Amino acid sequence: MNKLKNSKGITLSGLAITIIVLTILATVGTTVGITNIREAKDAKLDTELEMVQHAILEQYVKFETTKDVVYLVGNKLEKSEVDQIAQELDITLVEIPDTYENKDYYKLDKASLKEIGIQNTDDEYIVNYISGEVINITSKKNDNKPLYTKADNFK
Repeated sequence: MNKLKNSKGITLSGLAITIIVLTILATVGTTVGITNIREAKDAKLDTELEMVQHAILEQYVKFETTKDVVYLVGNKLEKSEVDQIAQELDITLVEIPDTYENKDYYKLDKASLKEIGIQNTDDEYIVNYISGEVINITSKKNDNKPLYTKADNFK
């Protein structure tokens, strides 16, 4: 019994230091976790953008082979609509030479994306089959930059 009376237990300053250390660890852990989540989201958006680009370039090859416009999936957009979106996103669209036919841009919604083999996305895109341009008009990266890409042969 005498030993319990002599036990001093934890001091108030020891408790305060423990709480401060645990708070610092929790803050660092939360910050790292949030950063990792943001980076994962950006990586997913980049991967999806590339998947859409590969799918439309594949569709364009089929179109070129057969000359069947059924392979140009999506809703055709007016040039003024596309120019307005490009201006809003501050991107420069590719100048496609006049030697190409069907230089139009198409809007791909969820159904159109499924038609070309892209599943499980809620984003919508504007694409150009010739230049391989793909613009995500639904999502932006965490740094607020637009999601836009074009084919290597049109850089």
